[in-house]
Amino acid sequence: MGDVLVVGGSVVDGTGAPAFMADVRVRGGVIVEIGQALAPDGERVIDAHGCTVAPGVIDTHTHLDGAMWWNPDVDPLPASGNTSMVFGNCGNSIAPLAGTQRDEIVDLLCFLEDLPAEAFRDLIPWNWQTWGEYAAALSARPAAVHFAGYVGHLALRTFVMGDAAWERGARDDEVARMCHVLDEGLRAGALGLSMNVFDRDRTLRPVPGFFADDREYRALFAVVAKHQPATVQILTFFPDHDRNMADAVRFGAIARDARVRVQWPGLPINSADDDRRPEYWELFRRLQAEGADMWPMLAFKPLMPFFSFERSIAFQRVPAWNDVLNGPAEEKLRILADPEWRARARHDWDTRTRSSMSRVDRPHEMFFAVSESGAGPLGISLLDYSERTGLHLSDALAEWVLANGIGSLLAGSPERHNEADIVRALHEPRTLPNITDSGAHLQLFAAAGEHLYLLTHYVRDAGLVSLEHAMHALTGRVAGFFGLGDRGVVAEGMAGDLCIFALDELCLGAEERVWDVPFGTWRFRREPAGFRATVVAGEPTWLDGKPTGARPGRLLRPDLTRR
Repeated sequence: MGDVLVVGGSVVDGTGAPAFMADVRVRGGVIVEIGQALAPDGERVIDAHGCTVAPGVIDTHTHLDGAMWWNPDVDPLPASGNTSMVFGNCGNSIAPLAGTQRDEIVDLLCFLEDLPAEAFRDLIPWNWQTWGEYAAALSARPAAVHFAGYVGHLALRTFVMGDAAWERGARDDEVARMCHVLDEGLRAGALGLSMNVFDRDRTLRPVPGFFADDREYRALFAVVAKHQPATVQILTFFPDHDRNMADAVRFGAIARDARVRVQWPGLPINSADDDRRPEYWELFRRLQAEGADMWPMLAFKPLMPFFSFERSIAFQRVPAWNDVLNGPAEEKLRILADPEWRARARHDWDTRTRSSMSRVDRPHEMFFAVSESGAGPLGISLLDYSERTGLHLSDALAEWVLANGIGSLLAGSPERHNEADIVRALHEPRTLPNITDSGAHLQLFAAAGEHLYLLTHYVRDAGLVSLEHAMHALTGRVAGFFGLGDRGVVAEGMAGDLCIFALDELCLGAEERVWDVPFGTWRFRREPAGFRATVVAGEPTWLDGKPTGARPGRLLRPDLTRR
């Protein structure tokens, strides 16, 4: 823990209150003094004249569970003003697990989140079974940001039931053991329980959460309730509006009875969903009125994915293409040219279900972006290319990949957001912003730093949101949701986690490919965002345009005394 004095800045304190001019002194990782013209007392001094001084940004939804073991600098979070992150999301965590289950858990997590399985298997120590043992291993691993994690229901169910977790409901004794293991994890400092009733594995099997009944969920919610302010996260079936709202009603009743706070994907913000959004607002109001403390997740930046042919979940709803994209690299070109596969792929393309990520149902929004061989064409849509060649959409894509190479990329056009509803949701005190997916889908997009879109577009350029309210949403509000009561606000006695920036210097940097993922593959990242400094526990982790190498981050636990 470090000592620092930040002088001359405009303090936006994370509460939503108006900014004020003050110096901020941090000693031993804790803010000890806020005032005018504070004199240095042996601390490092950071000049913040012309800058905003705010609490460090909390990334509320990451899949950096694995990457922090081989990338403890957690690039690019410090460059984006992040001081804390949350992992173990979407029902996926790497604890608890029995040693024999490691490969199954790794395969599922790496498929669902497009992560490098080789790195997970070889670069994580796997010297734990329980969440408590996992927490101890994390505590011994320094990082550039603080971190906190959920117990994933998929891992929990598999730990207790083995293969049967994928096949049936739990017996009473199995529910009791799940409750015991969850209780142990919460006592060890887990944020709560994350659940998934949406995803399917690479063979299209529903994940174990599908097989849990309300008896099981009620028992688990009751355990969470004993550890307030622990929370629950539910990944409901959000691409299907009727099913998503039915899930919300189901779990809302369980949350209400257990008196547990829940986050869920409860407010679609794409313009294509404008006709259904009023129903979500009505449902949100009704659930709150009935006593269900359900917080819709909120993202700011329109999704603009790339599609890699090396590995991707994007075509999961087209099984023939899913098999190729996630199969052996040396077989891909042969399969793409095979007439029998072509026939199956055409059938799967035409009978697909709606995908939440790919543009298979919108071929006019899929563009040829990068060619490995240079053959091209580039810059035209799959629909245009299909019409130009007279080929079925699936065949046209296969032909283009054969000509251009597996290392080529498609790009999706940006989703169109309803900005008025995003602003409305941002001003709702019970929405959970900054759902980034940082660390996941490495070859689809660079998710880290999504809050920069809020600050540069909604605050600075469009003037739709005040800086004070935006920073409250990114810091104080989310810290309160997770029960992290000692951070998220610039005040004496609070954690010395700060970000320092001049609003006109911030930028949502361009996405670039970097070949720094272990075992020779690549990821998308963004260029540095323009933050002057990021301070974690009183130690700068980002300063003067570069990382400092400091790793003061530690495991955060919900504060049972402050809610």
